This record gives sequence, C-alpha cells and structure tokens, in this order.
Amino acid sequence: MILTKRALFLIAIPAISLFFTERFSSATEDWQLPDAQEEISDAEEIALGKQVDEYIRHLFYLEEDPDFNQAVNNIIQRVVAVSERNTIPITCAILQSLSINAFSAPGGHIYLTYGLLKFAQTEDEVAGIVGHEVAHLSLRHATKLYHEVMEINSHREEGTHSTTKLLLLHSHLEEFEQDADTKGILYAQKAGFNPKGLLDFLERHLNFMMHRRFFGMIDSGFNATTTARLNHLRECLANLEKGNN
Repeated sequence: MILTKRALFLIAIPAISLFFTERFSSATEDWQLPDAQEEISDAEEIALGKQVDEYIRHLFYLEEDPDFNQAVNNIIQRVVAVSERNTIPITCAILQSLSINAFSAPGGHIYLTYGLLKFAQTEDEVAGIVGHEVAHLSLRHATKLYHEVMEINSHREEGTHSTTKLLLLHSHLEEFEQDADTKGILYAQKAGFNPKGLLDFLERHLNFMMHRRFFGMIDSGFNATTTARLNHLRECLANLEKGNN
C-alpha cells in the first residue's frame, strides 16, 4: 500500500519529484502528527520521526533479505559519512512495493522501494538517490515542509483563502528538490561514486514514464518540471567537472 499525496505531505517530503506522479492508494486520513515548529531541536525531530516511522511500518511490509539490505546500507553509510548531518542516526528501510519511489522523514529516516532498487542499474545511481535523500535530511526539508502544510491547513479551517500559500508551497517543493539534487550529487562524489548516477537514473525513469504513458502523452506540467530539474542537474554536474579540472 502506498501513501496518498496528502499523507506524504503531512508525514514526509517526497524524495524525487517525478516519483511523486505514481498513483497512490488511500491511507488513513485521521492519523495526524502534532503541530511542529519550523525549527526544532534534534531531540524533537527524532521524536517526530519516530511517529512517522511507526506509521509507515504499519502501512508497509519491509524487505528483510539481509544481503540486499546490507548492500544498500553499505552505500548509505558511505554517503552519510561525508554529509554534514551527523548529530542524528540515519537509517534506511526498504519497502516491499514495486512502485519506483523514495522519500525521507524527520529524524534521519530514509525509505526506498524495492521497485526503485530493482530499476536502478548501478551503485552510482543508488548513491545519487541516497545522496538526494540525505541532503533532504541535512537541510531539514521534511520539518520545514510539514510546518508549511500545517499552516495552510489551519488557514483552511479558518476559512482563509490559501491559494497563494499553496502556490508558495509548490514553489518550495521545487526549490527543495533542486537544493537536494545539488548537495546530493556532491555527497555521492565525495563518497567515491560517479555523481552522474542520479541524472542517469532520472533520465531513464522519464523515458520509462513517457513510454508507459503512450509514447509521450504525459502531463505538460510534469514534463516541464522534470525537464527543468534535469537541466539543473546537468548544470551542477558541469560545474563539478570544471571544479575538478
């Protein structure tokens, strides 16, 4: 079972925006986290993340294969070792879902689907995705996003027009994704992986999506957003290459 977009907004930030177009089945709508401030302590974030993790583990079966988990964990630990967020433990759970998806939650929790890992062709690609997720955690995007969503919900309850805030939230989501891409590929490179792995994965996934949706009959907004993101990644990689020369 996969979370709805609304539920993902409430409990975690989607890791890669193009994964967010997958069709999600319904999740329990009466589950809700307590109000959170935009800036919270590590202890408060860990407590918040524990609630999120318990909820996700209630919804999903986890992949228990020890060799598979160890292979993924080895990549994660290499990436985490070069990141700035070393005040909280970062863990990863592999969800038994064929959906190609990944996301992170407060308190150092990363979730990768079995479908995503099977779709990846190299360790460099997995490292790029993991780097993106670790970057979200380092930049505290999940807690910032949750704070904004809760604020929008409160305005809705008050009957306040929230269209402007929703547009701002969408803008922040795109900004978060680009920031996580920029920092994530740097993490991957510092950990000894080819930083081009994330771009390779996203390009192949976009081709897969376009094929699956009748050879290019894909939402124009999604296509434009994804193209902008890929162009941003190419620019970042070009700057990295210049810096190494």
